[in-house]
Amino acid sequence: MAIKKLFLLKICLFFIFNLPVLVYSQSDYPFEIDFYNFINYSENKLVFPGDSSDFEHVFYKLDTVILNGKGKISVVHIGGSHIQADVYSGRTRERLQTFYPGMNGGRGSVFPYRISKTNNPRSYSVYYSGIWQSCRNVENKKKCNLGLTGMSVTTFDVNANFEIKLKSDSLVNYTFNKIKLFHEIDSTSFIPVFGSEIIIKKIERNQELGYTLFYLGGDYDEFKLSFKSTSSAQNNFTIFGISLDNDDSGIVYHSIGVNGASFPSFLKCDMFEKHLKALNPDVIIISLGTNDAYTTKFNPDFYQLNYEELVDKIRKILPKVAILNTVANDSYLFRRYPNKNTELAAEVIYKVAKKKNCGVYDFYKVMGGFNSSSLWFQKNLMVKDKIHFNKQGYLLVGDLFFNAIIKSYDNHIKNASY
Repeated sequence: MAIKKLFLLKICLFFIFNLPVLVYSQSDYPFEIDFYNFINYSENKLVFPGDSSDFEHVFYKLDTVILNGKGKISVVHIGGSHIQADVYSGRTRERLQTFYPGMNGGRGSVFPYRISKTNNPRSYSVYYSGIWQSCRNVENKKKCNLGLTGMSVTTFDVNANFEIKLKSDSLVNYTFNKIKLFHEIDSTSFIPVFGSEIIIKKIERNQELGYTLFYLGGDYDEFKLSFKSTSSAQNNFTIFGISLDNDDSGIVYHSIGVNGASFPSFLKCDMFEKHLKALNPDVIIISLGTNDAYTTKFNPDFYQLNYEELVDKIRKILPKVAILNTVANDSYLFRRYPNKNTELAAEVIYKVAKKKNCGVYDFYKVMGGFNSSSLWFQKNLMVKDKIHFNKQGYLLVGDLFFNAIIKSYDNHIKNASY
């Protein structure tokens, strides 16, 4: 009991002296956010239709990180275009990594999206040269191996290269001293070579899980990757993903999204499980459903079948991972009329959550329910398609999501027996 009192005192003192606003009028703890009368702030919470013990394990681990400054919590957030843009997931990452000192556990997953001719998150820049081919899990006519990111880029040009630079204009500055490169590992692959500014201390290859881990001789915020060939058999290189890691305690938040992705998109990724196992997350957030429900012939049974299949894939390799299902935002079909399928999808999500012991974040209910996207659009929070948000809207979504997570953690603190 003394430990619990000390922990509560420590948390309270931090919020009193470091946060200008503790509790907003809608109890959106701990950050004040803008008030809109169509948002259901009272519904901004995580709910657990089944057993919530997997989340309690994560919260106890978070206690250790905060109290002792030891340990790292890994989060993987999977979704479509909302997540590829990494504005709302990026906002959530920043909030989680700054709500208490020492919570920046690293940047996590990045990908050279520009090579695939698609939008890149604003938090890092990508430059490349040479001839490349790309493949995404939404391109049904292409046959290619894919992993957790749902994307790959391949070059047959030994002179090709790319560079990733993390930006420092956000709430958090990121550095890394390890690079986990997910790539095709066989005798035909080029040898990856980092720029001269990067000191490589050690290299570990894990062929079973499909990555090479590079231990670096310092902290960096950018790298350049090129290739070399030492035999005529080496004629290509395929990248499936990159994780930028460090040795710091805290939270690392991997944002993994593909524009237009649905459940079938990720279910066909043949290396999904082994790449996920390599990241070994404590929490997996599933934000799929917008594209599944973007149809006039939505089939709830098929949707549930796919949802459960993905959850089962995850639980097969990570049986104790905490899985959080998010309900998609209200949206319009073909820009003409509100999409009633979102309510049907929400019913499925609650069923799956109860059956598979997952948590639920019902953002559809939070944002105002059916046809609320028109109100968000009127307040300049969404773009014309009434599916996607603008920057201001995405930042609001991220703040709401963060506050919902912290509310659950706050409830854990009040009810925990230390």
